[in-house]
Amino acid sequence: MKHRLISVALVTILLFMILGNSIGCGGGGTQYTLTITSTAGGNVTDPGEGTFTYDAGMVVDLVATPDSGYQFVNWTGDVSTIGFVDAPTTIMTMNGNYTITANFGVDAVIIGDVPDANQPPTNTLPTPNPTNFCAPIAMANVLEYWDDVMNHANAQNVTAGLIPETVAEYIGWFMDTNNNGSPDRGNGIDFHSGTYNKDIGPGTLDFVRWDATHPPTPPRPVTAPNFTLPAGKLGYNWIVGWNCDTDYNLTLNLYKNDIDNGLPMVVTFDFWNPVFKMNVTDPETGETISVHDWGDPKWYSSDPVESWMTDIGHAVTGVGYILNWDPDGAGPIPSVDWVIVHDNWASTPENVAIPWAWWTCLYNVNPNA
Repeated sequence: MKHRLISVALVTILLFMILGNSIGCGGGGTQYTLTITSTAGGNVTDPGEGTFTYDAGMVVDLVATPDSGYQFVNWTGDVSTIGFVDAPTTIMTMNGNYTITANFGVDAVIIGDVPDANQPPTNTLPTPNPTNFCAPIAMANVLEYWDDVMNHANAQNVTAGLIPETVAEYIGWFMDTNNNGSPDRGNGIDFHSGTYNKDIGPGTLDFVRWDATHPPTPPRPVTAPNFTLPAGKLGYNWIVGWNCDTDYNLTLNLYKNDIDNGLPMVVTFDFWNPVFKMNVTDPETGETISVHDWGDPKWYSSDPVESWMTDIGHAVTGVGYILNWDPDGAGPIPSVDWVIVHDNWASTPENVAIPWAWWTCLYNVNPNA
């Protein structure tokens, strides 16, 4: 009897073992695949990129890591079970076969809606010589920004409702551009073309202050264009500072601090010969940034015609920057610090990204005086 009981017990154990091993049909349960890709500017570091297999219901960690000069934007594709589609570190639950993409964009700091006026000025005063007006045009963009875009309380009607190309004519007189303006500036008989760097700041202050009770000082000479105060023009006391230091980090930090504080500024360069490389899109503003590298240094450019001499360079409007950026992800375009500017030639696009080099002076314009 005892031996028989032992035999029955052994048969029962074996039966349970056989039945137990047959549960799941030998496949270990349902499994799903997850395919992961990324756009330029970064990669998925956890679990990686490619195709992975997971058990149904498993929670998967996702980590997207941007390259220098880029930022994570979002996850797209089969994202219904992703915890946070806008977070670079998140989770997803495997309830099916999924394909997802990590999207990256440039990590740009950019001031939006800054005007982008182009040379030449309208020549409505008329201006004796409306060529080489880059500095007045670049500064007119800044003044129009504070007056017409931001409606700043200390800038109302400082541009009298005129378009930037006309404002630039007045500013050009106060800057003595082409030696056809205020005798209070330093553009002498030997330099007729363009604007002295040292005249940009004082000329801007004089124009901003100009109104019915603050006529130009000293008075305009009889050889000046026959223009009067534009209707509605109001004057203000602003702060316009300038720095012509050659220290890379110092001047870049000055530029960066202004942009971080929402202050577009004027930047002058020893020469201006940008060579187009590629376009990228700023994911936050949706604006196109046109990446240019520097061409060969030279003191004369034939397209468009412009020449530079001692103390006279090319002026643009600074609106943004991207630090330590490799635009093409390891190629011929250098990984350096880039500034984003509005050039004032019709042949160049609105937002030009150019490596921080060949600068001459920075002009800080602050209406909060």
